[in-house]
Amino acid sequence: MSGAMAAAAERAKGTGAELARMLATLAWSVGGAAALLATLGAVPGWLTGNAAARAAGSIEEAERRLGARILLPAFQPERLGWPPAEIRTAGGRHGSVRIRLAPRQGEPVELVQATEAGRAIAPPLVADRHVLSERRTTIGTLPAALATVSLEGTVWQELSFDVDGRAVLLRSRGDLDELHRIAHSLHGRGAAGQGRRP
Repeated sequence: MSGAMAAAAERAKGTGAELARMLATLAWSVGGAAALLATLGAVPGWLTGNAAARAAGSIEEAERRLGARILLPAFQPERLGWPPAEIRTAGGRHGSVRIRLAPRQGEPVELVQATEAGRAIAPPLVADRHVLSERRTTIGTLPAALATVSLEGTVWQELSFDVDGRAVLLRSRGDLDELHRIAHSLHGRGAAGQGRRP
């Protein structure tokens, strides 16, 4: 009797081990298929440079992700906080970045830019932008456009221009003179400026 019970217990143990192996194989198969489908779904965006916008925790993290330096203004009004309230990148290596500076008072300012000369700003960072009106202007001697744009139902003033061939959008809901001063002061950061307020 005890031999029969031992044999039955051994069979049950073997069946349990086989079931565990089958479940593990199934989990690996389903997980692998899901990962493959997610990767394949992202490939068109990677190839066209239109990968979805991703949040970054700091300017340095965004620069590492983009493989490029981000232009920051030398002039920043005291009313604007630092570090940025939001940083988003899109377009993969040498793609684009959007930086939002939240105000201590007044209205926010956004800086959107391509990180490589001759490339357009990645569409996910400007997809919700609707131009209501636009006119030509200058930033110093550089040609620029001043537009009134709608972003998610809110109206902004926006300057668009190039810095060393890189497309830049600078927008605010506040003072237009302040926006021009920030635009005049845009420059590339050296290594000594890492992690500091511009």
